[in-house]
Amino acid sequence: MQLVDLIEKNALDKILEALTEATQVSAVVVDSEGQPITAEHNFTTLCREYCRSTPAGRQKCYESDCYGGRESKRLKKRFIYTCLNAGLQDCATPIIVEGYHLATLVMGQVRTGDIPRAAAIAKAQSIGVRDIDGYLKALDEVPFMCGERLESIFKLMEAIAQTISSLALQKYLSQRAQQQSLHKLINSVSDAIVAAQPNGKITMVNKAGENMLGRTAENIVGRTLCSLFVEPETVRTLVTPRRAKPESKGPLVLDVRRPGRQIFPADVSFAKIYDEKGERTGYAAVMRDISEQKSAERMKEDLIGMLTHDMRNPILSIQRGMKILLDKYLGPLNDKQQELASLAYDSSYQLLGMVSDFLDIFRDESGGLSLCRVLVDMNAVLLQSLKEVRLAGEDKKLDICFTPGEEALQLLGDWSRLVRTCTNLLENAIRFSPEGGRISIAAELLNGSGPSGIASATGAGFQADGARILVTVTDQGGGIPKEHHKEVFEKFFSTKTKHENGRRGVGLGLAFCKLVAEAHGGSIWVESPFKSDEQQAMKGCRFLFALPVEDPRQEQVGCDE
Repeated sequence: MQLVDLIEKNALDKILEALTEATQVSAVVVDSEGQPITAEHNFTTLCREYCRSTPAGRQKCYESDCYGGRESKRLKKRFIYTCLNAGLQDCATPIIVEGYHLATLVMGQVRTGDIPRAAAIAKAQSIGVRDIDGYLKALDEVPFMCGERLESIFKLMEAIAQTISSLALQKYLSQRAQQQSLHKLINSVSDAIVAAQPNGKITMVNKAGENMLGRTAENIVGRTLCSLFVEPETVRTLVTPRRAKPESKGPLVLDVRRPGRQIFPADVSFAKIYDEKGERTGYAAVMRDISEQKSAERMKEDLIGMLTHDMRNPILSIQRGMKILLDKYLGPLNDKQQELASLAYDSSYQLLGMVSDFLDIFRDESGGLSLCRVLVDMNAVLLQSLKEVRLAGEDKKLDICFTPGEEALQLLGDWSRLVRTCTNLLENAIRFSPEGGRISIAAELLNGSGPSGIASATGAGFQADGARILVTVTDQGGGIPKEHHKEVFEKFFSTKTKHENGRRGVGLGLAFCKLVAEAHGGSIWVESPFKSDEQQAMKGCRFLFALPVEDPRQEQVGCDE
C-alpha cells in the first residue's frame, strides 16, 4: 500500500505549498526509506544546492528523514531532531493507516542557535562539497526561529499529518470495501477469472478458477498465464506488452492443463487492464469449461448423422414397395387402391426430401456439403417439382400456373437439390394459399440488373453484372411481415401474423433453399405483401431466387470437393 494510491500526489503538493507559504519553513512528504514522495517545498539554498547536490549528501538527507520517520512512528507523534546532514532543526510526523507507516511529513531546515564554523566545514567536506565558501554563506542565510514559534509550527504540522492520515484511512476503507465486494462477486461467478501482471505473472484467481484448474490459489499465483495452456505461444501473442490491444475480439477455444496431464477445452477471453491514467496494469483471462458442451455437440452430431442415414433406408424401402404396387407386379389395382398407392408413393418422396434437407443442412454446418453439378434445364427442374406437389395442389383445388419457355434455361447445378429447392417453395406456397387460390411460377434469363429489388436483395457473392436465371413463386396467402423477411430463411424459424390464415415458418425447408441458392453462387429473398395483376389488395408472398448461369467457382461439370 502506497500513500499516493490513497491520496493523489497533486493534492499532497497543494497542501504542502499552502503550509510552507504560511509558515515560511520547508516541507516534504517522504516514504519510510526517506525517499521524497512529493516535491521539495520551500527548501533553503543550503539544503537544495549544497546538502543535496552530491550523491553522498542526498543519501545523508534520506537517512536523516528516514531516522525522523522511524522515531516519530515509535513515539506515535511528532519528533523534533537535528538533521544528520547540516545540523539544522527538523521535525517529523508519521502518516499511519491501519497500523501501516505509509509516509512521513518532514518540516524544518531552520536554526535555533549558531553552528560552529569548523563543524559546518567538516560536514560539507564529508559529503563532497567543494564550494566551502558558498556552503557557509548559504548556512548563514538559514533563518533563525525561536522555540515557541517553532513549536507552534510543528504542532500545526502534526495536525495536518493527522488529517492526511484520516483522509488516507477513509480512502483505504472505501477501497477495501470495494475490493471485498469485488472479491465476493468474482468468487460467486461460475467462470474462472485469472488476473496477471504485465509480465504475465498470475496475481489472482477466483474460486471457480481453483476448481476448474484443479489447484489451490497458492499453487496458481506466481505462475505465468501462458503456462496454464497447452499452446502457450498462442496466448503469448495475445498478451505481449508490445501490443496496444488484445488481439482476440471474442472467446477463443483453447486447451487448458490440469494436474496429472489432464487437458480440457475452454472458451477463453483475454483483456488488458488499465488504471485511471490509462497505463496498462496487467491482464485478465476469463475461462469457461466447455467439455460437456463439446461432448454434447459430438453426441448431437452422431445422433443427427445416425437418424438421417438410418431414416433414409426405410423410406426408400417404402418407395420401392409402392413402386412395385403401382407397376402392378403384384396384380391389378382398382381406382381407389391406385389413388392411395400413388399418395403413399408421393408422400414418401416428400418425407425423403425433408430428411435430405435436414442431412444437407447438417453437412453444411459440419463443412461437408458438396454439389454434384451437371448441365440442367431450370424448366425441367420446375416441371419435376410440380409433379411432386401435384396431389397436394389438387387437394386444395389450386390453380398452379407455369408455362415453360421455348428456350432451355441451362446452368451448371445440382439437379436433385435444385428440384428439392423448388419443391420446398411450392409446398410452402400450397400450404399457405387459400383453397381455390392461384400460384404463379415463372423462370427467365436475365442479362441486366433485372427487376427492382434484385440488386439490393442478392448477397455479396452474387455477380450483379453476369447472366443469371431468376425463378419466382407467387402465392395469394396471408403474407409475411417485413421485419421477418430475413429471419424466415433461418432454421426452425416460426411466426404467425395477425391474419386468420397467417403463415408459420416451415422449419428447415426455406433454410435449405437458402443453403442451395448460396452454394450455387446465387441468392434468395422474399417480397411480401405482394400485389399481382389478378389481386386487388396487397397480400401474399413472392419468393425469388437467382442463380448465375456461369459460376466462376466451377469451371467443369462434376462434384465440388
